[in-house]
Amino acid sequence: MRRMATAIAVLAGALAAPFAAASPAVALDGPEACEGTPWAEGAWQLFDPPAEYVPPPLQGHPWSCAAVLSDRAVPDPELSYGYNLFYVDITPDDLVAILRSFEDAGWANGTEISQLDPGAGDGSSVSIGADELAALDAPPSYVGGRFGDANTGNDIINFTYTDGQEYDNWVGWETPSLVVEVQVTSGPYGRATGASDPSVLSALRTIAEAVPTTTQLAVLGGSAVFLMLIVGFPGYLLNKVLEKHWTETMDWFRARRAKRVTRAPKASKAPKASKASKASKNPGPPPDAAARPKRKAPSWLVWPGFVLSAIIAGFVDPAFGFNPMSVRLVVTGLISFVLLNVIGWIVVIAALRKIQPDAHPTITFRFGSLIVVALTVLVARLLQFEPGVIFGLVAGLTFAITLVASKDALVILLGSGAALVMAIGAWIGYSAFAPLADAVPGSVLFRSLAELFSGVVVEGVSTLPLALLPLLALDGAVLFAWHKWVWGLAYIVGAASFVLVMFTIPEAWGEIGSGFGRWLLLFTGLAVIAVGVWLTDALIERRAKRITEEGATAAPPPAPAPAGPPPTA
Repeated sequence: MRRMATAIAVLAGALAAPFAAASPAVALDGPEACEGTPWAEGAWQLFDPPAEYVPPPLQGHPWSCAAVLSDRAVPDPELSYGYNLFYVDITPDDLVAILRSFEDAGWANGTEISQLDPGAGDGSSVSIGADELAALDAPPSYVGGRFGDANTGNDIINFTYTDGQEYDNWVGWETPSLVVEVQVTSGPYGRATGASDPSVLSALRTIAEAVPTTTQLAVLGGSAVFLMLIVGFPGYLLNKVLEKHWTETMDWFRARRAKRVTRAPKASKAPKASKASKASKNPGPPPDAAARPKRKAPSWLVWPGFVLSAIIAGFVDPAFGFNPMSVRLVVTGLISFVLLNVIGWIVVIAALRKIQPDAHPTITFRFGSLIVVALTVLVARLLQFEPGVIFGLVAGLTFAITLVASKDALVILLGSGAALVMAIGAWIGYSAFAPLADAVPGSVLFRSLAELFSGVVVEGVSTLPLALLPLLALDGAVLFAWHKWVWGLAYIVGAASFVLVMFTIPEAWGEIGSGFGRWLLLFTGLAVIAVGVWLTDALIERRAKRITEEGATAAPPPAPAPAGPPPTA
């Protein structure tokens, strides 16, 4: 019991790690930068621009916030689509990098800057590009320009950079800022898919962005308990139905197989060629299928299994295909699967060697988990959720002996705890490298490292609320059958980690919406389906029982036996 308490403490301690490792950000680098400005009220409103309507040169440069006219919130194919992007608290080097992206993509030709104040208060008209701007002796106080896509002659980009001192971009920001007015006239763009371009994994929030307020912490705890309640009992009911029908189906298949094996040979065949004849020469009891040793898959199969998992997981990005970004996504995904599974199970194996030396666990790939990986990716795509949801623990342990229930539960808790600890550690790594990848948009190294850490985080925390479902052969069914309170505590920790890392937590229950609300509705829908399946099965079974009883009552009583001859004297 002491070991079990330790394993539970590992899960609970891992959830608290982000709060000890992070502090709230003080820079205005998010949507709050635009709150209280003219861009967030009246005829304008803040919004998230659709990715397909962001010019490719800007897709690698995350903005602080964006605003659009209230009557143009949804792109209209018949009209041009205009909106503003705001970069708050940026540096002149950031401005140079953005302008260079337009020049590298062929949108601008090195003369896009038409207005410049080099800092001496003597603004003038110029015709220069990013290189000339970078060569200035001092940071400029004002830079402005306007250009269209030189490749097509479509679209318009108007930009204004101010230092926050002499100029403030009309809203009173006291730090350097850039406003980019985008006028889309040629329809949606394709995603940038170069080797250094971000995938959906770069949409993961950093720790500083995710640290909740006191109110959000209460919503987080309430959400975790809510998910546990709507998953627990409905999942148990569904599991009873599945187990019953699975057993009946397997019994039916075994009976059919036994009937085929014991069927008499056809008369047209010679007796010497029949299997029955051959078997009679070696009498003995038929082999017991349950007693046969279980065939173990070769250990090398884990590697092609990891590759398949990485390829399937790559489809979480809508732009996944034959392009450099997808190659990088598969490579980083493969490494993240290996790290999450192999290192996690090595920790469990090391613990088992001390508490159960005769277990001899080995790592094997569970090819059935590929279906779960595909389903999670499909659901994330249907819900348009970024950075996506990916089932991560695709490998498991096989044992030379059958473990008792407590040891089996301990393996599950240690494995889940190790996955959560690795995910939290990777989250810290992502929080360090994601800003570097954004600051150096052309760096394949920084982008790869950031998304490698993001992959471990997404796979680790996405796995917990799925693997701990109390269904069939999932880990949650073992814990639920052993001790329901242990399962409940583990699920609350797993669900809270999932919500904290993957979602922006609303400040109140009444504000729940967007991705957060969709996922709560998804789990609620699963609970309704589970209860519905159980209720339908119970009604069908009750009806069948009633029909059987009515048939037995309506049947005529058996006729009495005929009287025999009288006894002879």
